[in-house]
Amino acid sequence: MESLSTSPKPKNVITTIVRSRRFRVLAVVLVAFYCVFYFATVYRAGGSSDSELLTAGKSLTQQGHPGRTEVDGEGEPMMVDADEDRKDVKETPMVLLERRVHGLIDQNRIMVFSKTYCPYSAVAKKLLNTYTTDYEVLEVDREPRGDGIKNILRKITDGHATFPSIFFAGESIGGRDKLQEIEDKGELRKRLEKLGVKML
Repeated sequence: MESLSTSPKPKNVITTIVRSRRFRVLAVVLVAFYCVFYFATVYRAGGSSDSELLTAGKSLTQQGHPGRTEVDGEGEPMMVDADEDRKDVKETPMVLLERRVHGLIDQNRIMVFSKTYCPYSAVAKKLLNTYTTDYEVLEVDREPRGDGIKNILRKITDGHATFPSIFFAGESIGGRDKLQEIEDKGELRKRLEKLGVKML
C-alpha cells in the first residue's frame, strides 16, 4: 500500500500575486493614472479654438500618438492635420445634396426652385421674365432626390415648404405671392436692378 504524502502542494506564484491585495490596489492606481493621462491628452482640446486644436493634434502625432483629437458624431476618430482644415470623415448623399442646394443659392443672384407642373411656379417665372432672364431655375420634380431638396429648402427658409422657392442674393423672399407683392408695390424692377442682373 502506498503512503499518502502529507507535504503541502507548491503554490502557483502568479495566482498568489494576482490575489494579493497590494496587486489589486496597484492595478486600480495604474488604471486611474492611465484614464487621467488619456483624457488630459486626447480630450484636452475639447474647449479650445481651432488653432489650439490643430496644435494639439500635431504635438500628439509627434509624440507617437495616433493623432485622435476629436470624435465625430458616430464615434469614429477624425484625424487632425496642422496643414489642413478639418474635414468630415464621411459625406453622405444628403450632405452632398445640401451642399449643392446651398451652392446654387450662393452662386446665383436670383435662384428659383420650381416644379414644371406647378402653376404658381409658372406665374413666378413669367413675372420675372418681364424684367430679366438672368436667373437660374432648378426644376425639383426632375431631380432624383426632389423630396430631399424640398426638406433642405424648408430648413433653409424656416418652414417655407411650397414651390416656387425664390432667393435674391442668397436671401429667401418666399414664393409667388411674395414676388407678386413686391411687384404690386412697384419695387420688383428696382430690386432686380440692385442685384445687378441683366435687365430686358
